Amino acid sequence: MKRTGTHILFWAAYVMFKTYLNVSAGSDIFFTDQPVDWGQIFLHIKIQLLVLLVKIPLVYFAFYTLDKFVQRQWNLLLVTVTLLTAFCISSICLSALYNGYVLPVLLDYTGELSIFGMASLIYYFFTLAFVVGIACSIRLLKRQYQSRIREAELQKEKTQAELKYLKGQINPHFLFNTLNNIYALARKGSAQTSDAVMKLSKLMRFMLYEAGHSTILLTDELKLIQDYIELEKLRYGDRLSVTYAEEVDNPHQTIAPLILIHFVENAFKHGASESRFDSFIIIKISLRNHVLNATIINSKASGSISKPENPIGIENIKRQLELVYPDHTLDLQNDSDRFAVSLTIPLPAQL
Repeated sequence: MKRTGTHILFWAAYVMFKTYLNVSAGSDIFFTDQPVDWGQIFLHIKIQLLVLLVKIPLVYFAFYTLDKFVQRQWNLLLVTVTLLTAFCISSICLSALYNGYVLPVLLDYTGELSIFGMASLIYYFFTLAFVVGIACSIRLLKRQYQSRIREAELQKEKTQAELKYLKGQINPHFLFNTLNNIYALARKGSAQTSDAVMKLSKLMRFMLYEAGHSTILLTDELKLIQDYIELEKLRYGDRLSVTYAEEVDNPHQTIAPLILIHFVENAFKHGASESRFDSFIIIKISLRNHVLNATIINSKASGSISKPENPIGIENIKRQLELVYPDHTLDLQNDSDRFAVSLTIPLPAQL
């Protein structure tokens, strides 16, 4: 229905435009204080509506022909010959309409008339080319606009699907490592096992009900990190020194979920878990003027050449950052005795 209304609006505007051109060409009533000759205006409107009997079929036939070319069903030669034939036939029909009815009957023209006069046919040919050109141009612009809208929607859907896929790979990896920690406590018969299970349930609840959202409060992400640190400290005890500091100037700031936690997990996995001696982890997170800065440093066993994280984990979190925060900066330093992550993300301002 909307599409039909758009076409009717186009043809109505075209009729009024042509009426204006024809009336103003033989009169100056539009530019003076003289009374408007409504009879003359209505006459030309009638003429323009009448010639639509030729113009409308030609325009939509041109649409059909060009669609065949765009869809590669017809080649350029066939399209050209078909359109030229249609234009010639329509020019003859328009000439017959004007010379057989419009000029002698409606306009009372008494001069010599010729349906097949070359000058008349050329004039009507270009008259038809004018309306076809306008209609095809508008249709092309509309299709380009719709194509861009579709491309944007498809890109958005693709990005969302990719993010969902990446989270689907990251979350099981995170839970797998945490379960290993609890398993280690259980084998030791530690009384802290029940506390660890409770903390894990909080983490799982977060992942089930919060991580699926596009954004969460930054403070919720930081609370998740603190819970994870407490869970890991149950495993490593005094041989691990954890320094955690945060500074947030806007408690309402949001962030994509699980952006920071995986770098923290990496620090434990490839720091404390690979060292049999005392180790350290330093975590500093700050938010100032909507810019998030995170620094995560972990010690490494002497001579360790292990990668900072397995390929799935590190590549997934990098890809997630590229999709959600393309303006971020990420610096990874893998030295012989420590591994450092420096992440800066400009976050959107919150109202």
